[in-house]
Amino acid sequence: METNKETEWKAEEVIGGNVEALRALRELIIFPHLYIQEAQKLGLKWPSGLLLHGPPGTGKTSLVRAVVRECGAHLTVISPHSVNRAHAGESEKILREAFAEASKHAKLGKPAVVFIDEIDSICPRRDSRREQDIRVTSQLFMLMDSQNSLSTFMPKVVVVASTNRVDAIDPALRRSGRFDSEIDVTTPNEEERLQILKLYTKRLPLDPTVDLQSIASSCNGYVGADLEALCREAAMFAAKEHPDENQGGVFSLTMDDWVHAKSKVRPSITRGVTVEIPKVSWDDIGGLQELKIKLKQSVEWPLKHSSAFSRLGVSPVRGILLHGPPGCSKTTLAKAAAHAAQASFFSLSGAELFSMYVGEGEALLRNTFRRARLAAPSIIFFDEADIVAAKRGGNSSGSSTVGERLLSTLLTEMDGLEQAKGILVLAATNRPYAIDSALMRPGRFDLVLYVPPPDLEARYEILRVHTRHINVASDVDLRQLAKDTELFNGAELEGLCREAGFLALRENISAKIFYLLASSIFTSMLM
Repeated sequence: METNKETEWKAEEVIGGNVEALRALRELIIFPHLYIQEAQKLGLKWPSGLLLHGPPGTGKTSLVRAVVRECGAHLTVISPHSVNRAHAGESEKILREAFAEASKHAKLGKPAVVFIDEIDSICPRRDSRREQDIRVTSQLFMLMDSQNSLSTFMPKVVVVASTNRVDAIDPALRRSGRFDSEIDVTTPNEEERLQILKLYTKRLPLDPTVDLQSIASSCNGYVGADLEALCREAAMFAAKEHPDENQGGVFSLTMDDWVHAKSKVRPSITRGVTVEIPKVSWDDIGGLQELKIKLKQSVEWPLKHSSAFSRLGVSPVRGILLHGPPGCSKTTLAKAAAHAAQASFFSLSGAELFSMYVGEGEALLRNTFRRARLAAPSIIFFDEADIVAAKRGGNSSGSSTVGERLLSTLLTEMDGLEQAKGILVLAATNRPYAIDSALMRPGRFDLVLYVPPPDLEARYEILRVHTRHINVASDVDLRQLAKDTELFNGAELEGLCREAGFLALRENISAKIFYLLASSIFTSMLM
């Protein structure tokens, strides 16, 4: 039992964001007690159930406890651990006792809440449950339905449940009269992350240089639990790095501590999928100036200035296809675009998805899109897109069937992006003619960009980029080298610089300083 006499305390003191869930919980718990007469006059039947669903760590349980405390309500918690008992009848008895205790407080005129945590484990779908699950689910149905048989306008026991697998619960729970409302407690946006960070750092000694807004901006996909772990890791690292200052009482967290913490604490929702904010910038790509401008406008602008697009009623690009010969920086361009937009970067290759195990590739595809929505703003990048989205028809073999299933899943997921915000699909291929035409219409790949082989000026820029951190001898003429490498692509020019460096090391591996790359080394590489 949990009670509260503090009338001034507000849930926002411990909860950041989640405005809709806070409002729904307050209305559900306290309105029946504030407006009894109005309900009687109108014959109003108060809703008595709310289902909270969302990824783990988003604060569903904390929300319920905070609002219960604010409203001074009685709280009874039912968890899978407390219900799952070995002997027949024990689980049902625990449910009856929990509702009886809550009803006793409700009859005394006090708000009473029964909170069922992880309800998917207590009331799973009918096609995946045991005999005990059937008994427990039936008992819960009976207890919830009995609340609806009470007087329509009098306060009743409120039932709130949480799950991170909303599709795994019995559908009968989601009908009107049981869980009348559902709230999606999703990953926090940038402003909500800032609110959460302020809550968790209000007792931490922060250095004046610490910019919480910048930290919040860089934490795409972090849920409340991740941000709490981030603050804890930053504090622990600072304490270990400055033990003398800690003992003397002069102790503060710097931006370096937060950078370290962020390298250790990753978003929990993205575990199991390759995701990152790449460290490749536009300056790391030589040439392709016009292409960079188009990508900035199509990728960076919609993700960084989404409010401006909404204000003008401009629909952002949903998908971009990069095509061109191998080694011309298509993948690097995609990473640079993600870095510039500070977007989470999900990378999938055609070979990775093209699995002969039935349904495995489609499941990975759906899971990646789901996590990208949670980690928005995000970019999903498909390398070797011609494998994932190959043209249909012409072959009835097993491998063709796998490709058609992948394509069908990809089309469905890309069409679903019309309702999502801050998600962009980038794809690269050197065989654009092999991609199914259904993907080339507006709303899917809105923009098709050709990435050409580097011309003379681009080759010079590429050579300059890849030799900027190397001590190059004064006799090395990069412009002449660019002329001598007419048929080289970007990847081959990068390899040329790397191999020249190894050749220099082989000539003088024991040098105390970086060996100067002489013109003769590059010349020998091209012969």
